Amino acid sequence: MYIAIVADNVAQRKQAERLMARANTALSPSIGTLYISSFGDETAFLHACMKFDLFLLDFDGNTAHSLEIAKKLREQGAPGISVICKNEDEPFSYETAIQGVYTLDKPILTAPLHKLIADVAKEVEEKRKQVSLIELRGESGTHYVPKDDIMYVEIYDNDHRLVYHLATDETIEMMGNFNDVLRALGHYPEFQLKLKHICFNTDYIKEEDKKSILLSNGEHFSYPLLHRFLK
Repeated sequence: MYIAIVADNVAQRKQAERLMARANTALSPSIGTLYISSFGDETAFLHACMKFDLFLLDFDGNTAHSLEIAKKLREQGAPGISVICKNEDEPFSYETAIQGVYTLDKPILTAPLHKLIADVAKEVEEKRKQVSLIELRGESGTHYVPKDDIMYVEIYDNDHRLVYHLATDETIEMMGNFNDVLRALGHYPEFQLKLKHICFNTDYIKEEDKKSILLSNGEHFSYPLLHRFLK
């Protein structure tokens, strides 16, 4: 999950970064890796907002400005969920807020933050299940790929790297590990880990025996992931 911290107070921004790092350690086994980016204001952030799943908006003593940014994000069609950080005793009216905005009291405590991240991760996953597209955030940008176009995924856990191979002959390389593949594709029964570190879309398997797998595009794999022979 991609998270943007947008905070004008340097000390509070650094503290939020530390809290997010701890949250990543605690939550990544269950919800996947948290990729954190940090911004001092909205100037640069708004140009890159489409890649984030969660926006942590913390403008010191200015909840109204955070809400203004949340509204801008909604107007731009940003898919992420906005979280407005506010002082514990500061009133907040949902009557003037946009639909779907979250709040988080300051000082930010570990348990509420972790629950918030887990709730947002669940909401993001539900949104992905509602559409037939798989979101892949590679080095060349964010791609929304029909799941049926994914032929197989190579998993390089040591390098924390994934390579998605598509039926269009394209490849998309991104950071991640086996758990990220499982969360993206695990609820589709056609995706199976048949070779160590390779998850196949079995719809593309033309022939399979005890020694090898042949895909419909001519790619040939031998057990146990010793070689891959291109057509």
